[in-house]
Amino acid sequence: MMKNILLPVLTLSAAIALTACTKAETQTPSMTEAQPPAISEYMATPSILVFSETQEWRHEEGIAGADLFMIETGRELGYGIFTTADSAVFNAESLSRFDVVVFNNMTGDALTPSEEVAFQTWLEAGGGWVGIHGAGDSSHKDWPWYSETLLGSTFISHPMAPQFQDARVENLNPAHPVMKDLPAEWVHNEEWYTFDAPAQDFGQIVLLGVDESTYSPVNTVYGVEDLRMDPEGKGPMAHPVAWARCVEKGRAVYSALGHQDTSYNKANVRKIIQNAILWVDGKTDSEGEGCVVP
Repeated sequence: MMKNILLPVLTLSAAIALTACTKAETQTPSMTEAQPPAISEYMATPSILVFSETQEWRHEEGIAGADLFMIETGRELGYGIFTTADSAVFNAESLSRFDVVVFNNMTGDALTPSEEVAFQTWLEAGGGWVGIHGAGDSSHKDWPWYSETLLGSTFISHPMAPQFQDARVENLNPAHPVMKDLPAEWVHNEEWYTFDAPAQDFGQIVLLGVDESTYSPVNTVYGVEDLRMDPEGKGPMAHPVAWARCVEKGRAVYSALGHQDTSYNKANVRKIIQNAILWVDGKTDSEGEGCVVP
C-alpha cells in the first residue's frame, strides 16, 4: 500500500494528482486485481500451462530444469507451451486456452481464493493437471481441496543424511498408461519425500514407490529424524512417490521426483511426466480405465 506523504505545499496540479492516487487506493478489489499475463494468439494448440510461482521454498534448479524439459516436451508431443510465475493466469478466460496445467515445483499460498476456484472449476470440467515435486510439499494446507483431493498424502520431511541419495524405485502399476514403457524397477537419485501415509489411503491410484531399504530415510539436521513410512519392510507400496486420480471429468497426476535439474535429463523421469501429460489430456486411455482405483 502507498504511504501517505505530508507535503508542506501543494500546487493545484499536485493536488489533482494526489486526489487521483487516493481514488486508486480506494478502488474495490475487483477493480485492482492483477492483470493476467498476455498469452499470444499464435500459441500452438493443444497447449500446456507451466506454472512455477513460489511463496515458500523455491527449487531454483529444479524449476529451471523442468521449464526447459517442458519446452522440449512441447516439441516432441506437439504442444504449445506457456510458462509463467504469475497466478493471475488462473481465470476462466485464460485457462480456457490450455488443455493441461503443470505445477512446476509451485509452493506456498500462490493462488488467491478466486484463482483457486477458477482452477478447480477448470479441472473438474475436464482439465488435466500434473504436479511436480515441490507442488506436493506441506505448504498448500491453506487450500483444502488441493491438499486433500489432488495430493491426499501430507508431506512430512526429507532426508538430510545426506539430502540426495540413490534409491531403488519400483513400477507399482505397469498397466496404467502413465507407467507405460517404463521398467519394473530402476535406481534414481532424489531428495526423497516422506509423507504422513501412503497415497492409496486417500483414494489415490499409486504408480511408483521407493524402496526404503536402499537409502537412509533419516534427517539428523532438523525436524522429524525417523522418516520411514515402511518400518515393517512391506516394500515400495508402503512409500509411494507418484500417483494419479480422476476428479469429476478431470485427471490428475503427482510425482515427487524432480528436485534437481538433472532429474529432467533422466529418461524414466521424462517418460513418466510425458506419459502423465498425455493421460491427463485424454490422449491415451480415452475410456478412463486408468481412473479405476484398484
